[in-house]
Amino acid sequence: MQETIQHELKKVINQLLHLKRPDNESHLKELSAEGKALGYFPRDFGMDEWDWPQGIGLYGLNKLTKQDGFDGYQDFFVKWAGEQIERGLPLKNVNTTAPLHTLMDLHGVEKLALEWMQWVENECPRTKENGIQHVTSGNTSKFELNLHDQEIWIDTLFMVVLFTAKMGKKYNNPAWMNEAAYQFALHIKHIFNPDNSLFFHGYDFNNQNNFSAAHWCRGNSWFTLAAPEFMEIMQDSITAESRDLIFGTYKAQVDKLVELQHENGLWHTLLDDKISYTEVSGSAAITAGILKGIRLGLLDSSYLAPCRKAVAAVLKNISEDGTVLNVSAGTPICEHKEDYKKIVFAPTAYGQALVIVLLAEALYHTEL
Repeated sequence: MQETIQHELKKVINQLLHLKRPDNESHLKELSAEGKALGYFPRDFGMDEWDWPQGIGLYGLNKLTKQDGFDGYQDFFVKWAGEQIERGLPLKNVNTTAPLHTLMDLHGVEKLALEWMQWVENECPRTKENGIQHVTSGNTSKFELNLHDQEIWIDTLFMVVLFTAKMGKKYNNPAWMNEAAYQFALHIKHIFNPDNSLFFHGYDFNNQNNFSAAHWCRGNSWFTLAAPEFMEIMQDSITAESRDLIFGTYKAQVDKLVELQHENGLWHTLLDDKISYTEVSGSAAITAGILKGIRLGLLDSSYLAPCRKAVAAVLKNISEDGTVLNVSAGTPICEHKEDYKKIVFAPTAYGQALVIVLLAEALYHTEL
């Protein structure tokens, strides 16, 4: 299995680095314009933009740093960051913070990371209870913003809160570390559903609801992957209360996810809707988060069985040229649950990257 994983991983990496927009892009545009399909965002498809899909791409490549048989990607990170800065960076928002989680330690990027951290601390829009409002880039321009007034989304934990925690540790700044822990607690308070141990996509403070109350797969996966990552970053710089809250939520969620895993090894894009399609990027991130939990000692070896099944399923969804198949495109909070089923499939930077994260983590587990 390890040889197969290494072989497929190299294909997926190569495709990420050379990913272009899909051949049927014009058709996707038409479907999107007609409202027959959702999720077409041009920035999602390659590594040529500075936004969250590329941030996840960098994060995935960075997971290979300690893996035998894979070259480091520091030179690529330096070149990529330099080219993006020269082209002009997008407006600061939650999603455009994501690349800095990987780039913050590069020579020449420290100043930029500190500037972005000051934005997080002092300037980013806040909701009631001081939540980080999920501000994103405009749908067509990186110089426009979608404010999503008084909305928090589960995505924020991965896109900006992990960066906040990492910056706090690097600069020994208790305020930043406390901020990261607080955002985890706030998102759990308002987005986690204790009745079934799954996360909603977001919370609207204006209307005091969870929108369509959808339990979206990739949204849940952001927490499954972020929780062990956060605890690894913070180590002993986290209170027992915070650790217990995050671990307890993570463990409850993982147990429910194992229960909901489809027989094909993947998870449905609406986790509790067996009619919705099974989706690869969220399934890859869920599995990576569970495997990392096992490696960190947060979960025991009994969780390897569903992971083994999921890894096999993800490998089946890698094409000959390394394209990760059956990845749902960009997904805003949908007005109705049924709308999540209309999100189109397309090869994306984050789809490639989340499979890289999974397979890189799987290499630590020879028992797979």
